[in-house]
Amino acid sequence: MEAERTLGIIGVGEIAHAIVSGLCDGTDVPPAIALSPRGARTAAELAERHENVRVCPDNQAVADAADVLILAVRPQQRAEALAPLTVRPGTLVISAVAGTSVADVGELLGHDGPVVRVIPLPAVSRRSSITVTYPAHPVAEALFDRLGGALVAPAEEAFDVFSALTSTFTSYYAYLATLADWGTRQGIDGEAADRYVRGLFENAAHALTDASKTLPRIAAGHETPGGINERIRTTWYEPRREPLERALDALLVDLKRGY
Repeated sequence: MEAERTLGIIGVGEIAHAIVSGLCDGTDVPPAIALSPRGARTAAELAERHENVRVCPDNQAVADAADVLILAVRPQQRAEALAPLTVRPGTLVISAVAGTSVADVGELLGHDGPVVRVIPLPAVSRRSSITVTYPAHPVAEALFDRLGGALVAPAEEAFDVFSALTSTFTSYYAYLATLADWGTRQGIDGEAADRYVRGLFENAAHALTDASKTLPRIAAGHETPGGINERIRTTWYEPRREPLERALDALLVDLKRGY
C-alpha cells in the first residue's frame, strides 16, 4: 500500500492495535492512519506512540479521511457501527468483521465500491502472520504482504472455512494451560510446569516451518510405535476428533448465515 494512501480503522481493539503496530514499528515510511474513538485507550496509546496516527472524533470522520477503510468491530456491533456511515466512492473497504459477507458489508454501508474480507491475526504486529483475504484486490494484498503475507481465498465459501479454522486459536492456548495446570497438580512447581510446556511447544512448532513435510508426516515423525505420544493420541485425541469436527461444522453453518 502506498504511503500516501490514508488508512482508516473503525474499531480499535487487539486486531487494530496489531495492524497499526505492524505497519508502523520499525518502518521507514508508515502510512497515515486515522483511528475511530471506539477503544479510546488503545487509540490514544497508538496516536501517542506514532506521529502518523491520529484519533478522529467519530466513525464518520474516519470514513471521510480514509482511502482504505478497515472495519474491525465485533459482529454484534456491525449494524450500529456501520449503517450510519457514508463511505466515499472509490474507497476500498476491508472488513475484519467475522461472519459478514462481502454483499452484507456493502449493503450495511450502502457502498458499491470494492469490499475485501480479511482474517488478520495478532501476529501481524510482528509482520509474521499470513492473512486470508477475499476477493483478490492488489491494494489489500499489498497491505497484508507488509504484515506477513496475504493468502487469497478462491471463493467466499472457502474464506468461511479459513475463518472456522481460526476459531481454534484460543483452544490451543487453553490446551497448553491445561497441561501446565495438570503438571502443577501432580506436584511440579507451577513456574517450572509453565516454562516446560511453553518450551515443549515452541520447539514442536519449529517443525511446521518445513513445508516439504505434510502435517500427518510431522505428527508421525514425533511418535514412536507403542510409545507415550501414541498412547495419548489414541486414548485421548482420536475419540475426540469427531466432536471437534462437528463443532467446526456447526460453526461453519453459522458463519455462512451471518454469525
